[in-house]
Amino acid sequence: MKLFNRGKSSALTVGLAGLLLLSVTMVAVYSSIELARFARVEGRRTVIVYAAGQTLHPGVHVRLIDLAGTLARLGYIETRNLPAAPGQSRRTTAIWNIFPRDGEGRIGLEIRDERIARVTRDGKDVESAFLEGEVLTGVGDTTGEDYRPIQLAEAPTALVNAVLAAEDHRFFEHGALDVWSVARAAWSNLRGGRVTQGGSTITQQLVKNRLLTPQRTILRKLREAWLAVLVESGYSKAQILEAYLNEIYLGQRGPLAIRGVGAAARAYLSKEVHQLTAGEAALLAGMVRAPNTYSPVLNPVRARERRDAVLKRMHQLGMLDSAAYERARREPLRTPARPWLGQVAPYFADYVRQELEGRSIYGTRVGTTLDLPLQRFAENAVARGLDQLESSFPRLRRHDPRARLQVALVAVDPATGEIRALVGGRDYQVSQFNRVTLARRQAGSAFKPFVYVAALRPRDGPPPFTAASMVDDAPLTIMVDGKPWSPRNYEERYQGRVSVRRALEQSLNSATVRISQAVSLPVIVETARAFGFHTNLAPVPAVALGAFEVTPLDLAWAYVPFARGGVRPGAIRAVRAVNRADGTRVLPDQDKPTANVMSPAEAYLMTSLLQGVIRTGTAASVSALGVSDEVAGKTGTTNEGRDAWFVGYSSRLLAVVWVGFDDGQAHGLSGARAALPIWADFMKQALGAYPAPLFAVPDGVSFADIDATSGKLAGSSCPLVIRETFLAGTEPEWCDEHRGLSDRILEWSRRLRDWFLH
Repeated sequence: MKLFNRGKSSALTVGLAGLLLLSVTMVAVYSSIELARFARVEGRRTVIVYAAGQTLHPGVHVRLIDLAGTLARLGYIETRNLPAAPGQSRRTTAIWNIFPRDGEGRIGLEIRDERIARVTRDGKDVESAFLEGEVLTGVGDTTGEDYRPIQLAEAPTALVNAVLAAEDHRFFEHGALDVWSVARAAWSNLRGGRVTQGGSTITQQLVKNRLLTPQRTILRKLREAWLAVLVESGYSKAQILEAYLNEIYLGQRGPLAIRGVGAAARAYLSKEVHQLTAGEAALLAGMVRAPNTYSPVLNPVRARERRDAVLKRMHQLGMLDSAAYERARREPLRTPARPWLGQVAPYFADYVRQELEGRSIYGTRVGTTLDLPLQRFAENAVARGLDQLESSFPRLRRHDPRARLQVALVAVDPATGEIRALVGGRDYQVSQFNRVTLARRQAGSAFKPFVYVAALRPRDGPPPFTAASMVDDAPLTIMVDGKPWSPRNYEERYQGRVSVRRALEQSLNSATVRISQAVSLPVIVETARAFGFHTNLAPVPAVALGAFEVTPLDLAWAYVPFARGGVRPGAIRAVRAVNRADGTRVLPDQDKPTANVMSPAEAYLMTSLLQGVIRTGTAASVSALGVSDEVAGKTGTTNEGRDAWFVGYSSRLLAVVWVGFDDGQAHGLSGARAALPIWADFMKQALGAYPAPLFAVPDGVSFADIDATSGKLAGSSCPLVIRETFLAGTEPEWCDEHRGLSDRILEWSRRLRDWFLH
């Protein structure tokens, strides 16, 4: 019997030991998984995405780019004397001195008429200089979230103290748990018969926000406490506080969650974190407990009361002296006069995150290509343009915000293929769908330049056409798969016999289809693919009129060679470099080779034709809209006005605008009426801030006087003469129709000279 009892006891001990071992193992595995999750989130949340640094070179307009505002947002301190340390600046009417944080010396800017006339580095002339980039967002946020991460060093003492006073004033004194707070909360919960207080430390709150649900249960509180202990064993107090300041939820504006104090400072106060006063810091800290209840926008009275309570607590804890406390308490509660616009360039930020995640590229600092002044110009142009369209055409208005007229705008630097501005839709709060990169719509007439490229460039001999060649613009019918197909001109207007230049300038469908038939459709498809159109292009007559789908980004990429001397970039880039924690740098897309898809002379010829579109063609209203004629571009309209396009460029900037309804409803407007005014508004601002030089004429281009009625070289008797651009050696013969005696004598003498020379 004793032996039996001893065996039973031994088995029980083994069972208990096994159960204990299993429990310990389960806790260890659970802890490991949750800590790994925390680390993954931390790794992503600490990745900061920056805009491109402000470029400073002669010609730049310092007021239009808001250089003073840029320096303020970057935290530069204005000094009376010459800046002596990084992060300082001084300005007068004629001279700006800036000491950037790149360690390369002081920048001097000589200003004339608000434009930079000269740039120096430590007194030596340089072509250009750059400031550090402003923070755009973090990689760790999600679509539909306004997030602007900060580093703890950027947070003013008043903000740190306000958060500690409001949430956990003994944070730097206790461990992961605050025993006194836990005891106080437990007593309150016992008296109330339910969980009413948590007594959570900042570490516990961070763990709850990242890893747990907001449920108020005992089990969840135990898990929270255990995970907080683990987190504090692996991270410093400073790291935890920085993560907390970037993680806290601080309200909702429409569908967008405001995440972190960086985004909240901008959303509620239109300020950067380092610019916050003690009263403003207390306002944000007070919102942590109940963001929408204490929102200065939704509940200004409650927000003020809560702010004052935080200030009083700060005074009691010795964080504010009496004078500072009274000053902060007397601060008026101010919110932005303008409606809050949300995150800067949210569609661009989403695109950057998707690009990095799609390629599994991660780092601590991501430098992007976005030019913030150009982005501001783009957003303003889009907002004004759509409002004007709906005011001019009330039939375009829709009551449902998701059904309203939409837009996409992307601006690219042709020299590098870098995206400089991107607006993916009318209102990011309503729709996060990025129409620049995802909306596939018919290209329409915006594709026609590629038909003309195929027609004007030589292939195994002279080119089929020149800009002066004559072509019929009259109704025609082509049999396609046994069925008749007849292209129609806009508003059924036909112009008879016209030059190739005029056919493109006026976007004449019938003339363009005739040219495509002469060149051959397979050649046009081959040309389009060389320029980067990767959609399924079929060699059918309608392809010449852009009857296939592209995204605005596709169209931008294809047009770049026109502005870049015939070179197509390897990719359109949004990311310049990713700095990793180990000090290495990744340069996305740098390994993708460029392609010479046309010669510089052919690119200039196309630019000349597209300048004609601006000067006398379908985009002639550009000059009235305030843009100089030293730009080139093409309108685009699809059947029944479902899609309106304009693609245009200067020597330094190319921009694409699309306007339409998401569901494909016809708005009935041409590209010139709907898209062009938005493009012109943007380009006027862009060229005002960053002037562009004229298009340079490369070797291989010639100019000649042409008889406008025949397309031949003009003689002295030709009644209507125009100047035309040619690829050298493709000039036409002399005009016979208007030749006089002097022309014949001149031709005989030329032939005689050629006979002697040969």
